[in-house]
Order: sequence, then C-alpha cells, then structure tokens
Amino acid sequence: MVDKLVVVEDAPEIREMMVLYLQNAGYEVYATDSGQQCLALVERLRPALVLLDIGLPDIDGLTITAQLRRSQPNLGVILVTVRDEDYDRVVGLEAGADCYLTKPLNLGILLAQVRSLLRRCGGGEREADFSLSLGRFRVDLLRRHILDPQGNDVSLTPGEFALLIGLIERRGRAVNRHDLLACLRRGQDVGEEIDVRTVDALVVRLRRKLELSPNRPQLILTVYGKGYRLAGEAEITHENLN
Repeated sequence: MVDKLVVVEDAPEIREMMVLYLQNAGYEVYATDSGQQCLALVERLRPALVLLDIGLPDIDGLTITAQLRRSQPNLGVILVTVRDEDYDRVVGLEAGADCYLTKPLNLGILLAQVRSLLRRCGGGEREADFSLSLGRFRVDLLRRHILDPQGNDVSLTPGEFALLIGLIERRGRAVNRHDLLACLRRGQDVGEEIDVRTVDALVVRLRRKLELSPNRPQLILTVYGKGYRLAGEAEITHENLN
C-alpha cells in the first residue's frame, strides 16, 4: 500500500519541487498552500505524514502542528522553514513536530527524513489498525480516546470506555447486561461496587456524549429483553453523521 503524504507550502516553486521529488520516490502526494486546507486534507485522506511550512498565509504552521498532534497522535509531522535558530527548533518540536528541516532544502535529506519517520510510525498503518468509525466519531483504541468531527477529544470515564469497548467487541449483536457488567469488572479503575444498574447508568451517560438526540439513540440501541446493541455503520443515517 502506497503511503499518502501531504505537502503544505505557500511558495509554488518549492511546493512543486517537493511534490515531484516525493512522487518519483513512490509516494502518493497531495499539496496545498493553505493551513485550513491542510487540516481538511488530513481529516479526509488520513495520510501517514505531513510536511508543513511554518510561515503560511492563513494559519501559522506551529498552530496547525499542535492541532494535528491533538487530533491525530500518530501522524508524522515534519516542519519545513527558513527559521534556523535553536529557539525556533525547540518551539517547533515542543508544538509536536517529529523533526525540523530548514530551507534551502536538501531533497536527499528530506527523503531520508520522510523514510525514517514513516518507519518509526509504522508506515501510517498503526493508527488505522487501532481506530474505527463510530458514526460522527473516531475511536482510537490504542490511546483509549474518542475524537469528534472537529478533532476534539470526547472525555469518557474509565467505566464509560470499558462499556463502549464491550459493545464494540460485539458490534451489531445484542449484549446482555451481565456480559457488559463483566466488561466493567475487567477495568481496574471502575470500582467493585457495581451491578447491572451501573450498566444502565453508563449507557445513559454515553448516549448524552455520543448521540445527537439521547432520547432517540441511533448508536447505542436498546434491545428489549436482551440488553444493548451498538449499531453498525450501515445503520447510521446520513442525518446522524452531520
């Protein structure tokens, strides 16, 4: 599978040079001169790596880096800039960049950095292996958190996440309360004083956080006489993805 890269550079000649060089190296490359468009491309394409200029006309590259790091923890980020002071390097790395290259670019070094970072990130596959779609949300199983459509964290308690995992493991099938209770008891942080009523309370709390209309749930469904069921993606209507 060919890795996807996003090049964000406002100088057309540099952008075209980088794109051509990386395409010739065998990558699938997308390019833009806009920070806002970068965020949209990352959300839509789920690339393995972003090469990001700091001095963009709309959003500062450091701001974009920090936002990408919050929303896509496993995404590789290489900052490309004319700023070569130690202070600038520190700020860039503190913002969440994996490495920092200065202009004028040495394309050989650029390619070596790309290949090295992709090896460390698992070629972009690590995030895909441990994440799944849940209606409007993205569940990161590896880091145990959920992202909303804007890339913001949805805060779940250990008990809420443990119960959600129990439903995800049996997605599309009814899960009775006792089985969900067993999922909760596997979580060390949930506490020992729990019973089937705890399951119902956690479902109510999850619906408040994940459903557009908690009183008319489309994700976590009640199966009367059996328990609860997590809807499959095909069941979720277009209305509930907006």
